[in-house]
Amino acid sequence: MKLNLALLGSVITLCSIPAQAQYFSQGWKPGQAAHTQAAAPKEGWAPGQPIERQPAGDGSAPETVETAPPKAPFDWDFGKILVSTLQSFGMNISLPEGVGLDKWDDRIPLITDENYEDVIVKEEFASDEEAEKRTWVLVITSQSSSKADAVSKFVDNMFDSAYNISQVEGDLPNVRWGRIDYFNVTYLTTKWNIWQAPYIVILTDRGQTLRFYRPTQIRVRDDLLLDYLRTEGFKSTPPWTGLWAPGGEREWILHLLAYYMMKAYNVFVKIPKVVLYVASGGLGSLILNWMHKPSKEQQKQLAIRQAKEDAAAKKINAKNAAEAAVAKGEGEKVKAVLSGDESSTTNTERAGRKRQQSPKKGKKSVVSVEGSYDSSSSTTSPVKTRSSTRQRKAKKAQ
Repeated sequence: MKLNLALLGSVITLCSIPAQAQYFSQGWKPGQAAHTQAAAPKEGWAPGQPIERQPAGDGSAPETVETAPPKAPFDWDFGKILVSTLQSFGMNISLPEGVGLDKWDDRIPLITDENYEDVIVKEEFASDEEAEKRTWVLVITSQSSSKADAVSKFVDNMFDSAYNISQVEGDLPNVRWGRIDYFNVTYLTTKWNIWQAPYIVILTDRGQTLRFYRPTQIRVRDDLLLDYLRTEGFKSTPPWTGLWAPGGEREWILHLLAYYMMKAYNVFVKIPKVVLYVASGGLGSLILNWMHKPSKEQQKQLAIRQAKEDAAAKKINAKNAAEAAVAKGEGEKVKAVLSGDESSTTNTERAGRKRQQSPKKGKKSVVSVEGSYDSSSSTTSPVKTRSSTRQRKAKKAQ
């Protein structure tokens, strides 16, 4: 019985092993080429690879089951840990160069504050003639914002369509296309005095000649825009000139303003929005209080009025204190009178008790009491009064 169980186990083990040539070989035969390399073993399943299930027998294709990819080992990079931690608190410390790239055509270069000098101003040419003919067509868009309007989206779509047509036809060799993200470019938009989007900018002479067009000033259609560039119709419109334009006397003022605004933006973009809200609210309240501060004359009048009010309040308080003191003194007098009445009543009650205790000596006590009352009530006796009256009359008679 034990032998049969052992044979059964060995048979099951042999059946479970996949039959491959490298395990079961018939050996070499005469005339057969010699094997110099062993056959590559069949690749096994690894985590993350799809699993194919065999069909049920009805002729359907095998079913593929996707499995979860293997978990990557934990990365102990301090920079990534710091970035993820600060982002959980609302801080954005990522690089701004990649903002908005997933929404636009990658073939159109994104012009930023950092690459404007290298791409446009310092562009290298084979000849001076090519440099003179170079024309840049830029679109300033606000589509990267979550609240982008329909006009900005329409201008973006027409700009991309015109670029695609020009690349297919190839009839604008001297024209270059570019895009400026209004919400992530500060220096250029401030220096060019642009405070809203969208705009179409036609730039020549390495950025020294600028022409700006709003969607209401030009037909922003792909075919019309291409015709406008082919015929160089933009040369019929005057470029931006004046004190603030490139080459003007006050250009340096806009340059400084744009430069420091760019530096401030690069700092504020990394601060959490909650902190900005609180700080801006406090600063706004301080500014409003300073703007509505009264003048010196008004301050004097307010001080005089406040002094009068304080004096009146002191008088009222003193009067109330005096009335309270008077009321308190009258109360004490009333208490004294009441206490005296109570003491006299108590003495009378004591005398009555003594009379009740000695009944035999009632007359004497009454007489003595009456005598005492008479003597106390009258200061002079009647006898003395009569004699003194007689003496006065005798003196007058003499």
